[in-house]
Formats: sequence, structure tokens, C-alpha cells
Amino acid sequence: MRRLAFSLIASCGLAALVACSGGGTGLNLGTGANSKAPDQILFQDGSASVNDFFLDPTGNSPILVNATGIKGTGAGSVLIPDLVFTWSATFAAAGTTYLKTASPNAFGTCGAAPSTPPINSLLVQGPAQSGYSTYPLYGGLFSQLLAQPPPASAPIAGFPIYTQTAASIFVGVPLVPGPGPGNAFGPTGTIIAAAATANYCIRLTATEPNSGRSGFTIIVVGQSP
Repeated sequence: MRRLAFSLIASCGLAALVACSGGGTGLNLGTGANSKAPDQILFQDGSASVNDFFLDPTGNSPILVNATGIKGTGAGSVLIPDLVFTWSATFAAAGTTYLKTASPNAFGTCGAAPSTPPINSLLVQGPAQSGYSTYPLYGGLFSQLLAQPPPASAPIAGFPIYTQTAASIFVGVPLVPGPGPGNAFGPTGTIIAAAATANYCIRLTATEPNSGRSGFTIIVVGQSP
């Protein structure tokens, strides 16, 4: 699931794959040859191809996102096996651009995001168990990553912070938070109202916890991206 197809690497090149991922990027700080710190982080879907990510706003199904660490650049790039990442997400600002296809000229523009600040729909497969929360959509087939709420002095828009590590997660449509104190990130079964514009976007970030290296990709929430 986490392998990049070698034919895709050969035809596109690892440097170009970053652009093909719909906005994914990573830091390149010249680490040593034997280090497992990634120089790039690439994003793939479930078919092991690097592509754009589009999420149906009606909540029909979540989308799978895999993160892969890359060592080096250009023809000498290699995959780093067995890396896991922490994950976070924010709404992308209106006007953010994204690639619709591999063509550099096929750009779309993100619309205004819903007003509810936290994104509570970073998911793993399976029913809720220790360390995970119930996600009331998709019939219990997925559960929410553990959300760490903000301290009282912190703005809610920067949270939740998800503490589990995983190479792959699912992203669903954000749901209306639960009522009452302490439930700002506990999703109800109601999808938050879509923006008046055609699409809004989620900026999804994966961080390798040992090195702190991170990369992001753009997920477009819309039926006609």
C-alpha cells in the first residue's frame, strides 16, 4: 500500500511527484546518508499512485491518504521504509490554488471554508478502541484519531492536535462538534454546512516525529473539483 509504483517514479521523477501530489512538500536539510530523517514527504492514495485528493462533501466515504518519506533528491532518491507520522489539518484559506491534474496549467482555486474551526475527521479504520474516539458517520467502520484539546489560553483554530502516529489515515468530511464544554472536537453525526462557494479545502500535514520534518497536501472538498 505504501510503495510508490516504480513506473511512476521512472516516468515522472521523484522531484516532480511532489508537485503531482496536489500541494505536498517537505524539507530538505542535507541530512546524512544513513539518517532516516526524510528529505521529502510524498502523499499517495490507496492505489499507490501520487495524485490529487478530492473528498465528496456529502460524506459518502472518506479518502485514504498515505505518507511516504524520501531520502535524497533527483535520480538518487530512495524510499525510507516503515516511517510513521503525526497528523494535523486546518482549513485552507480561500484563494489557495491546487493542481487538478499532473499538468502545471490545470489549477483550481479553493473557496471559503466553513466557519466551524476544528477539523475532527482524521480517521483510522475500525471501530473505536483504546485511544480512539467514536466517529458517528460511516456506520462505525472508522474512528477518530485521538484529539488533544487546546489549553485554555490557546486559540481553538490551531487545534486539535492528533497524537497517534500512522503511515496512513483516512480523511472524512468534518462534522459539527458535540454540544457542551469539552466537546469541541467530539463529532456529532451532522456534516458541517458547506461554504457558499463551490469548493473548500483542507490542508493536511504529516510530521515525522523524530526529526520534526513535515509535508502537506491539499484535499479539496467538493463534488465538482
